[in-house]
Amino acid sequence: MKIKEKPEDFIVKEVMDLELGEGPYNYYLITKKNRNTLDVVKFLEKKLHTKIGFAGLKDNHAITSQYFSVYQRKIFLDMEGVEFEFVGSGKKRICLGDHKGNEFIIVIGELKKELKPIDEIINYFGSQRFSGNNIEVGRALVKAEFSKACELLELSVAKNDFVGALKGHGIKKIKFLVHAYQSWLWNEKVKKMKAKKGQVCIPGFLHDKGYESLFKKEGITKKNFIIRSIPEISAEGAERDVMVDVRYFKTLEFANGVQKVSFRLPKGSYATEVIRQLDI
Repeated sequence: MKIKEKPEDFIVKEVMDLELGEGPYNYYLITKKNRNTLDVVKFLEKKLHTKIGFAGLKDNHAITSQYFSVYQRKIFLDMEGVEFEFVGSGKKRICLGDHKGNEFIIVIGELKKELKPIDEIINYFGSQRFSGNNIEVGRALVKAEFSKACELLELSVAKNDFVGALKGHGIKKIKFLVHAYQSWLWNEKVKKMKAKKGQVCIPGFLHDKGYESLFKKEGITKKNFIIRSIPEISAEGAERDVMVDVRYFKTLEFANGVQKVSFRLPKGSYATEVIRQLDI
């Protein structure tokens, strides 16, 4: 089985109910090809000298569409691989988690048989969240091993100012790495559960139920998620559904071992996990 042979094989569109009307925020539908969300946000914030609001992070090697909010600014910029479509204005800034979910169209290759529909999956965090050394860097940040984190990220450090180097790398980027470590811990816990039901907490300084043995193995406690030197990346944790519904799953044309599928997932769930958990 193969996916993501080219960006056109993995199409994502964010689902969001925007309240349009009079207001200081301008909303744009951003369609990106081979561009990740944070790089586009960083580019826009530098050019427009204002913060960009967005609801979620989207894959890099794909064609993705998502909504941005810009305070009292219009986007008249060119960026390779990115299209900006103005959709209206409103009173609210778009914040993380504001979207309802995502719709996917995915081409899957090297199949031996036609796929069967699926209506639910175990809600594992997808492998793309753990690309490169994300887990190792996140672990180092949680353990306040900032020199190790800088080494893993290959950052230039002046006068042993490891915290300054990490902040210079970008708060959003290093916070994502902390989240990657939390996500890995959650996956590890759920893998060991016999009954896959209900909710399991994503560990953080407010949530650690059921993580005693895993925390002991990792050499951490919930207090480690209070990162005092960089408080912006401290992580309280949250509840996460162990199972989620796969809605509107459709199998489209099948030929020569290649099939296209479409479906919708709630926010925070991974299309790659749908594909991985299919009966192939």
